[in-house]
Amino acid sequence: MSKFTVEEINFMCVFETHDRTDMIGQIRQVMPHIKDSDMEELGEQVLGKLQNMTDEEFEDVSLKVIE
Repeated sequence: MSKFTVEEINFMCVFETHDRTDMIGQIRQVMPHIKDSDMEELGEQVLGKLQNMTDEEFEDVSLKVIE
């Protein structure tokens, strides 16, 4: 079972990386530009989960847009 919700996976799919550390950096770069409170909350949730997992755990996350 994934640690991430469908919305979180779709959020991560926006970023063109499969590297956990790089994704954290990219998300941090865009966070100041997000003006929607729901998207800000989603970004913070994703950052928290990414920071609390290992690179090995991240490798098991399927980064495919889920409809």
